[in-house]
Amino acid sequence: MCTIDSNEQIFRSELLSEYFCDIFTTFSHCADNIYFFITHLSSGVSMVSQQAVDYFDLPGIFIHDFGPIWAEKIEENSRQLFLDSINLNPDNIDSFEHDLVYRIKNKDGKYVTVSCRGKLITGKNGIPVFFAATVINHEATETIDPVTGLYNRNNLIEILKNYTHDNKPYYLVLIGILNFSEINRMYGYRFGNQVLKEVSEMILKFGKGALVFRCDGVKTALVFDAERYDLKEIKDIFNNIRDQLYSNLYTKNIHIALEIGGGAILANDFSTDPNTIYNSALYVLSTAKDERIAELQVFENDLFNESNRRLEILNSIRTAIADNFQGFYLCYQPIVDADTNSVQGMEALLRWRDKRYGVVPPNDFIPWLERDPIFFELGNWILKQAMHDTKALIERNPQFVVNVNLAYPQLQRSDFKTALNRILKEEDFPAENLKLELTERCRLRDMNLLRNDMIFFKSTGMQTALDDFGTGYSALSLLTELPVDQVKIDRSFVINIENDMPKQCLLRAITTCTTELGKKVCVEGVETDAMRKYLKENFSVSFFQGYLYSKPIELNEFLDWYDNFEKTA
Repeated sequence: MCTIDSNEQIFRSELLSEYFCDIFTTFSHCADNIYFFITHLSSGVSMVSQQAVDYFDLPGIFIHDFGPIWAEKIEENSRQLFLDSINLNPDNIDSFEHDLVYRIKNKDGKYVTVSCRGKLITGKNGIPVFFAATVINHEATETIDPVTGLYNRNNLIEILKNYTHDNKPYYLVLIGILNFSEINRMYGYRFGNQVLKEVSEMILKFGKGALVFRCDGVKTALVFDAERYDLKEIKDIFNNIRDQLYSNLYTKNIHIALEIGGGAILANDFSTDPNTIYNSALYVLSTAKDERIAELQVFENDLFNESNRRLEILNSIRTAIADNFQGFYLCYQPIVDADTNSVQGMEALLRWRDKRYGVVPPNDFIPWLERDPIFFELGNWILKQAMHDTKALIERNPQFVVNVNLAYPQLQRSDFKTALNRILKEEDFPAENLKLELTERCRLRDMNLLRNDMIFFKSTGMQTALDDFGTGYSALSLLTELPVDQVKIDRSFVINIENDMPKQCLLRAITTCTTELGKKVCVEGVETDAMRKYLKENFSVSFFQGYLYSKPIELNEFLDWYDNFEKTA
């Protein structure tokens, strides 16, 4: 078999042009749902577009004997038809035609429908020299956003990959509209779409030559060449866009005062995946939106020491998910019944460790990671691992419950419920022993959709809880709108509560309201026996969780702790 270097040399020498491969690569980037390949017939070496290599997990751009490798990925009932169609012999050269539609497996193991058309390229003597073909992926996302006319997020990532490949530093800026939901409520979605179109036009006008893309929701991305722009210039551009959108935006002669937030990151480490760059900009934008900060927020890359830069660690964490969740593990913290002092269950808590970085504190990566769509796969792994580990506790106590946090990227996925049911079935796990906790960002989901989620979970026998109640967007109205079983009071809400009258009043209101609505209350952050006694004597509390009982520990240690605690309880 030819090596990659010799395969490439075949193309350069045969075509007598050192530029051929570069020209091929350039045209291969014209569309993200069209792939190209060209086969040198005498050597059997093919050159394949990089997008095809990435999407179908091929061995490289230059591949020897490509046909059988490609055929192996085609659905079995179409495989022989494909092989027959590329079979070239002297009798069919004049009538040769390759035009097929079939399904083929991508890198994620999913079959997608493609159409493939190819033709022979002959030399001056009429003998075929090359076979060239295009493959159109009919299930790939279109690149143009139909509302704004801008390229979408998929195209953005491709552009960032090109910058990374060329070792070209850039700034990525994400802009989000803070008050867009109010506009939709006042004027309707059609009017809102017109606003988004005019927003994109204004950003293009005042973006000073930046590449502009429409991203998820009401977010817009701008890419600046870091060799032409510095951070001060970018902040000035952002401020100008912010002021223009607030003061000078008119839709159908109606003045729309938009408020925006922004997140920015400098990408100058070319070993970092563009998805990590995007997610870091999204993280700081989310912070700006949550706190309604009108200034451009910049991702800080020096929160660790100089040798362990933050972006480097986050990129490694993201890569670890794709590498079969390498380094991830679960710890468990007990949840104790306030009346019987027996262990009712435990909460599963995600951790990550690495030979180079050690154990990375969860608060340094989980809030960042929960904004990444890749968390869907990690979330499924957490559910599966937690169910598997909990079986040992259910053998000791059939009513034992494991609490697992849900993240926003999970609820956003239409196939999450299917995945959840599949995991329950694979693990043969009783649904009633699983309690799903809604984290803070989950509550940003549309209330009707969130209510339907809760109804589905309850219909299967699972329990639900509102996590971190008393912080952020938490509101008593959620207790009446969502059919949850439990409310978990955040640790920060009960610190020094014995001496804090305002906290006492608020906690009494929450616990009284919750219990009268037939829901349980679990208080997190219980650290001393004095705190436990005070909470039990003065408030309607069902469960306690905190360091008074145990810090989060791995399963084997938890099993030993559980047996000892139950003996002495």
